[in-house]
Amino acid sequence: MISEGSFRRLLEWSAVISNLLFTLFYLNESDWAFPMGVLGPLLLLVLSWREKLYAEPVLQVVYIISAIVGWLNVQNGWLQWHVQLEVHLVLFVLSTGLAMVWGIGLKRFTSANLPFLDALVASWGMLATWLMMYQVHACWLYLLAINALSIIIYFRRRLFVAACMFVVYFFMSLDGFLELHWFEL
Repeated sequence: MISEGSFRRLLEWSAVISNLLFTLFYLNESDWAFPMGVLGPLLLLVLSWREKLYAEPVLQVVYIISAIVGWLNVQNGWLQWHVQLEVHLVLFVLSTGLAMVWGIGLKRFTSANLPFLDALVASWGMLATWLMMYQVHACWLYLLAINALSIIIYFRRRLFVAACMFVVYFFMSLDGFLELHWFEL
C-alpha cells in the first residue's frame, strides 16, 4: 500500500512533468501540447483540492477546456488574434474584481488556504489561458504575474516540486513574451 506522503509526491511529480511538457510543446507549436494540457491540469486539480486550494481546481477545469478549445483552434494553423489595450484593461479589471469576490466567498464559506491569493491566480489564470489559446501575445504578461504568485502559494503549501515548476513556468513565460526561444526543441 502506498503511503499518503508517497501518493502526494507521486501526484505532484506527475502533475509537474505533464504541465511542463504542455508548455514546452506549446512554445514549440506542437499538437502534443493539447493531450498534456488535459492530463497535467487534471492531476493538478486533484492535488490542489487535497491541499485545500479551492479556487485552483476551477482554474484546472478551465485549463482542460482551454486545451480542447486550443486544439480545435489550431486545426487550421496557429493563428493569432489581436486584442486592443482597452479590451485588456476591461478584462483585467473584471478578472481582478471576480478574484476579490471569489476570495471573500472562499474565506467566509470554506477552510481554503490562502483564499485571496488562490482566487487571484485562478481568476487571472482563466483570462490568461483564454488569451493563450487564441494566441494573444499579451497572455505572457498575465502568466508572468500568475507564475510569480503561484511560486509563493505552492511554496507556502510545502509543495516544493510544484513551486519549482512555477519557477520554470516564469522563465517560459518570459521566453514567450520576449520571444527569446530558450525552450525550442
